[in-house]
Amino acid sequence: MKFDSIKSRLVLMTLICVIGMAMLVISQHYFTQRLIGLNQQRDALLRMGQDLLQMRRHEKDFLLRHDTDYFDKFLQQSYLFKGRLTTLVPMFNEYRLPVADVESLSASMEAYSGVFQQVVSLQERIGLTQNDGLRGRISELEKVLNEGALSQNPLSRELLTNIQLATRNYQITQEGYYAKLMNEMAERLVADYRNSSALDESLIQYREALLQLVDAFTTFGVTHNEGLRGEFRQSAHNVETQLKGVDTALKPMIEQQEGQVRIYSLSIAALTSIVLILVLIKSFATFHRAFVNFLTFFYRCKRQYQMIDTRKLGFAELKSLAELANEMVESKRDIEARLASVEAELATKKAS
Repeated sequence: MKFDSIKSRLVLMTLICVIGMAMLVISQHYFTQRLIGLNQQRDALLRMGQDLLQMRRHEKDFLLRHDTDYFDKFLQQSYLFKGRLTTLVPMFNEYRLPVADVESLSASMEAYSGVFQQVVSLQERIGLTQNDGLRGRISELEKVLNEGALSQNPLSRELLTNIQLATRNYQITQEGYYAKLMNEMAERLVADYRNSSALDESLIQYREALLQLVDAFTTFGVTHNEGLRGEFRQSAHNVETQLKGVDTALKPMIEQQEGQVRIYSLSIAALTSIVLILVLIKSFATFHRAFVNFLTFFYRCKRQYQMIDTRKLGFAELKSLAELANEMVESKRDIEARLASVEAELATKKAS
């Protein structure tokens, strides 16, 4: 199509507008979908952070109340966390982000869950209540000893009472002083009744239960930074740190995509506007020049039979009008020439 007519110029401008708007809509849709995907992953990270907070809450509730329901809730929350974590891998592969961060986070979560399961198992061994585990076993042996021949000796009964008191204090404070104290007193009590066949076996079992209790609490961790408790807290901190690392890796990608949306949108809008403005300027200049030529033609046509040059007109519609005007001038010239010839003949006849 030759763009030498008003119609073609209007079609051209319409095509420019349509193509520019289509490119703008397509680019907006494309980048919007990418941003939606990235923001969904960012939302998944936020939810994973909430899952982790809930897991820490269930962890502390279990350590405080020794209720296995909190362990079940912990496991359910960890499954949700792992499920959301698996959705990050395709997105990290697509944007060539470090997948090792996701893998490390998954490994840390597995370690965190594993250590917490060990904590729960150890707490079950110690005893979730006073009547379970080692605590229940110690209580049963204390009852047997209090009701047996040991109760007949005031000194032995007092020594057993002191052991019980030290045991209770140790379970509350977990201080090494009470562990050493109850161990020494238990050894004295066993030594006093070493030759008593009736009490010897019960005392040995009692002393072994006390040693197992101390060993279990030592393995569990006397302070927050020791034993399984320390390992457990460190695992939780590793998960928190790596989760922040994954979020840090994702944040620049979202900002980059937002920047690309702005750049592409502005570029397409600017390019479309520039091309459209150039076409409008060109069309206006062509139309103005053609209009001036027409005015000049009609002005001169009043005084002399001057033809209009169609090559100076840019639009085909104006060229067609110019051709018609030239034909009109030729026709008028021919009519006037014939009229002059007829007048000359009449004048000749009158003279003769």
